[in-house]
This record gives sequence, C-alpha cells and structure tokens, in this order.
Amino acid sequence: MIEEEGCTLIFLGVDGGATKTVAIIADENGRLYGVGYSGSSSHHFVGYESAKMNVLKAVETALRYAGMSWGDIDGVCYGLSSVGDTPMDTEIVRSFVSEITPIDFILVNDVVNAYYATCLGEPGVVVVAGTGSIAYGRSGIYEVRVGGWGQLIGDEGSAVYIARRALQEATKACDGRGEYTILIDRIPRALGFKSLEEVTFNLMTMKISLIELARLAPVVAEAAVNGDRVAIDILKESGRELALLAIACLRRLRLEHGIVGASGGVFKSGALVWDTFKSIVKASYPHVEFTDPIYGWQPAAGAIVLAAYKHGIRIDRRVLTRLFEAIKVEEAKL
Repeated sequence: MIEEEGCTLIFLGVDGGATKTVAIIADENGRLYGVGYSGSSSHHFVGYESAKMNVLKAVETALRYAGMSWGDIDGVCYGLSSVGDTPMDTEIVRSFVSEITPIDFILVNDVVNAYYATCLGEPGVVVVAGTGSIAYGRSGIYEVRVGGWGQLIGDEGSAVYIARRALQEATKACDGRGEYTILIDRIPRALGFKSLEEVTFNLMTMKISLIELARLAPVVAEAAVNGDRVAIDILKESGRELALLAIACLRRLRLEHGIVGASGGVFKSGALVWDTFKSIVKASYPHVEFTDPIYGWQPAAGAIVLAAYKHGIRIDRRVLTRLFEAIKVEEAKL
C-alpha cells in the first residue's frame, strides 16, 4: 500500500490506449494507494483477449499493490481507446470490461480521461497528442470530438505524423529536392537500419508499422535542439495542427472563455510545439486559460476525477496536483 487508507471514498481509474494501460487507486483527497501497468488495451491492435488481459493485469496489479479487493472500491471509471468510435467498438470494449469487473463502472474514451485530468469537468477542451491525435471538449451538456481519424489519413500533429513528415523531408533532401537535414542519417540509425532505402523498403513490405514510427518523434525533437531547420519546421507544423484541433473544438462549443489542456508525449518535444500551439490558439481565442501539459500515467487521474464526480464529489486542482505528483513518483520507479 502506498499510503494509509482513510475514511474516504476509494476509486479505481483506468486509462488505456494503443501502447499502454494504467490503473490507479486513489481517494477523493488525492491520496494514491495503488498503481498497475500493462500493455495495449486496444482490441484493434492486439485483439479482444489480449486487450482484456492487459486491462485485467493493470487492475489486479493496482489492487494487489494497494492491498485491496473489489469490495474496497466505491467507484470505477475506465477510459479506453475506441469507446465511442462506433457502436460496435463501444460494445466490444464494454463486453471485455464487463467480464473482468464485478461492480458497476463508467466507460468512456481515453480522451475523456485527459479532459477531466486537465479541465476538471469545467468548460474547455483538451488536445491529446501521443501516437495519434484527437481533441475533446465539453460545455454544460454539450460535448464534441475532433480529429482521431487514424494514422493513414489523419492524426495531424501526432508522433506518427511527425515521423511521417520527417521521412518525407529526409527523402526529399536525399534526392536533392529539399533542404539538407541531419534526419537523413538519424532516422535509419534510430530504427536499426543503415539507410533511408532500407527504412522505406521495410515500410512498404509492412515489416515496420506506422505505429512503430512514433519512436522517431524524439529523434526529430533532438535534431531541432541541434538547430536542424527542417526538424524545427516539422515541430512548429505539429504545434499548428494541434492548435487547429483545439480551435475547432472551441468554435463548435461556442466557447470564448474556458480551459485548454494538453496531454501526450508530443508535448514533451519542447517549446517549439507547446509555444506554437498556445500562440495560435490564443490568436483566435485570447480569453482561454491554458493548463500545463500532462504526460505518461497522469491522464489516469482523470478517471478518478470522473468517478468521484459521479458520486457527487468535485475534485479541485489542489487535490489533482497532489495526485499527479504521487503518480509521477510511482511511474519513475518503473
């Protein structure tokens, strides 16, 4: 058990997507009792059984770490990818969650977790930029989703998008059709190949998936730090695209004031993405308030916020910050 249990309501929150699943157990005061971590909970990427077992592993690890059982849990919220994408997707996820959860639960898309972890249920929007990208916003009874159209035709500003743009510019430079960039050498090295030709061959023969390309985003960020102008432009472009997601949400919700949050590893790419994102949003909506980006396991805190909210408890930013700090400590131990 991480902290001693008090006489308060205890909640289980789960956040799961294409790459990882995180479960946390916390109370209404932001005390963290247990954490669990596992692989992908996306049935599209790993299949029904593996998605279910990864969620179960994360939940059981959190319960064991906390020294608790299901009988100790007062509320549960799962924020999992694909929920709400189509009726069939939602039913598939609800089916495997029902098989492993013996009590009532809330089921939402993982972007909703990010919204509650940044906006705390207040009018506002959140932009999530990890492997893919999507935005979500709420104002009263109204909610909107923008983006999330997948790596082939959408997910602008995401890690896969950055990688795709880096490959495009590197191959142009290799041909002499574009400005020279150190990405010509750094991309193959990062993927374990000797040349861009090897990279493109393995992409075309589907030995590398688009999702695997997401690990190139930090390579682009490093090149930008080293002053590579092509990499700098790509990161600024990512920030612009992510800003357009936020602006579209704000416009559809008719929000002139509100909170704008951000979540996901792309926002770790440095000031080029974050500053570009903020400046473009601010130019169209000067009265919005930004919260600092959240990363890693922190979006799972949004599931705790939503579970508490359904029990009539409003978690404030002070409590949320306490929970964030505790989650960061546990994540660092991994």
